[in-house]
Amino acid sequence: MRLKGRNKYKMHAAMRKNNNLKPYLPRTVRWSKANFYKMLKRYKSIVVKPNNGKKGRSIYFIKVNSGNYVMYINRRRRVFKSKNSLYQYMRKKTRKRRFNIQPEIKLAKIKGRPVDFRVIVQRKSVSSPWKVTGMIARKAGKGYKVTNRHRNGRVMPLRRSLKRINKKAKTRQAIENDFKRISLKAANTLGAYFPRQRIFAVDIGMDRKGSLYIFELNRWPGLVGFKRLKNKSQLRRIRYYLRKKRKAS
Repeated sequence: MRLKGRNKYKMHAAMRKNNNLKPYLPRTVRWSKANFYKMLKRYKSIVVKPNNGKKGRSIYFIKVNSGNYVMYINRRRRVFKSKNSLYQYMRKKTRKRRFNIQPEIKLAKIKGRPVDFRVIVQRKSVSSPWKVTGMIARKAGKGYKVTNRHRNGRVMPLRRSLKRINKKAKTRQAIENDFKRISLKAANTLGAYFPRQRIFAVDIGMDRKGSLYIFELNRWPGLVGFKRLKNKSQLRRIRYYLRKKRKAS
């Protein structure tokens, strides 16, 4: 399989070939009428998002509720009385781009707002081992389901976020270790398809029971979230690896 650009479906499919990553990958299918109906029937709550999207744009959250179909896009809510009327609406929205469908993960929350996590994984050269250089939590803005800063998301240090989610100290350390382990496996897996790649951002969700899910890997991550932290040690480490990258090039 040939990978290029930010094709999220193909990157997901490549990671699924690694049996160690399968448990952390939510089911992902390409947009089609048949897949749309099947996913709605099976999961009752799904997400439809662009295959090459960025900045949290054009992400549709859809759930079955008392015979109706409720769609959330950003802070807007729309109710459809029939599955067909919902499909006709979505068909127009998905006509010009490729979209994927996933079950919605009920994310852990802080003060009622969903939280997910970003892990930066880097290597100094194409022959160097991958290292975790940064980890942050991202809390959704008021009324949003996505945590992206372009949708009023906020960042906070990883350990503080886990504490606010009410995880015990021992559990917090175990989760942090899992973030590192999963992210390194993902980077090693996709690094084989992108041999010149030296940085990935791994976006991870944690549901309310503590299970972890890899949402996607970003090949060109911004560093704004790390810049907003009061403690700049992670930002300095990430930039150090980036300087090594330029020298290696």
